[in-house]
Amino acid sequence: MTAEGTQAISTEEAIARVVESAERMGVALDEGEAAEWIAAMAAEVTGGDVVLDVGTGVYGHRVTMLDFKPEDLAHFRKVAAVVGLEDRPGVATALALSGSAAQSKIHEYPADADFFERVHIKAPSREEACAILAEVIREKALSTFRGKTHRLCEVTFGTWQEAGTVGSKPVKKGSPMRWEPAAVQAGSMELLLSDGGTRQMTWQEASTDPGWCKLDWVIADEVRGRLANASNVLDPTWEDPEGKIIPLDGYLDPYFQEVYLEAESIPLFSRLVKELTGDAVDGYVDQLEDE
Repeated sequence: MTAEGTQAISTEEAIARVVESAERMGVALDEGEAAEWIAAMAAEVTGGDVVLDVGTGVYGHRVTMLDFKPEDLAHFRKVAAVVGLEDRPGVATALALSGSAAQSKIHEYPADADFFERVHIKAPSREEACAILAEVIREKALSTFRGKTHRLCEVTFGTWQEAGTVGSKPVKKGSPMRWEPAAVQAGSMELLLSDGGTRQMTWQEASTDPGWCKLDWVIADEVRGRLANASNVLDPTWEDPEGKIIPLDGYLDPYFQEVYLEAESIPLFSRLVKELTGDAVDGYVDQLEDE
């Protein structure tokens, strides 16, 4: 994830960005191929599902892009600098607006800044990939714990393996683990068991079954002069040494209601989209028909 302004970029710059990001992923892509790929995405008349706005670098499913207007792009990219994860060796990300934030023509005054981020990890084993994911999420949470225009509220990471109570809140076996900021700092939280005993659940233990991964903040919405919620729902995937892609949360999310903010993430996006099943597409079509 990178945080940039809204200034328009040329086709040549867009091509260079895509080629550079492809190289980082180990994908061979020359300028000619990148130009053809970008042109195919940018031209809606080709009938493709994905549309790229070369001027701003945002892209997404054609239906979602019809609903998106870029006036608030500078604000959202500023928020993205807070909520988005950074690429690092072995970790590639693709950050997108989601929910009402990506549908500003439908929701004229979207209340929240909802983001969605694909986090792709290359590692020798699933255990190592989960450990890297745990490290990346906790580092983001701690680095954005409190700022002049934001404050961390909660991190959802891990799955409860047994029922009990945390503080005054009951938790069910199999439910997501919700970490308050102080617990994230401590790296553990206490579970009161039904027999009266207690157990310390560590962040490292939570990484064995990441489950639903999400970070929540309160931010200053300078555009509208008020406070707002900001969230980043993660879709973590692991690529094993043979090149097989496995969702770490058990499910690869479809892309139909997201507006991606950086053209550099196109190679990662296109690779993960190939892993989607026909059921995901059929489900989206059914949803549109219902609406």
